[in-house]
Amino acid sequence: MAEHYHHTQRGILMLTALSLAAVLTGLPEILVTLRSAQWPWLLFAPCVLLCASAWLFSSLTVEVSGTEICWYFGPGLWHYRVALSDIEGVRIVRNMWLNGFGIRVRPGWRIYNVSGLDAVELRLKTGDIRRIGTDDPRGLAAALKRLGAA
Repeated sequence: MAEHYHHTQRGILMLTALSLAAVLTGLPEILVTLRSAQWPWLLFAPCVLLCASAWLFSSLTVEVSGTEICWYFGPGLWHYRVALSDIEGVRIVRNMWLNGFGIRVRPGWRIYNVSGLDAVELRLKTGDIRRIGTDDPRGLAAALKRLGAA
């Protein structure tokens, strides 16, 4: 049986922050609706977007097989993949809180996280860097090294 790694981190911070923001943006619209007896649908758009974001970023799942690392947020509407043979180096890092949460992109550098500051950094042979947030950095780094990533 082939070895593999599978871990899901719950995005408690993302769920809490986005849900609270949805409630705070939706509450005034609900009050307006109750007072005016009209249903201003457009006012609910920010609330709906925040609820959808909370659902999409509710967790981050990372899987390492014998050939690649794959990760996805929440229900897995889109996946990110990197072949293990494309990884030059793996190390455990701690992100700065200023980096934020979710997906952050800069030229040659990307971060994917839902909660906490711990991450595993993948240095690709192209020179690009991918940081994957996790509450199990040692387990993920060990799995990557054990399964053939630099």
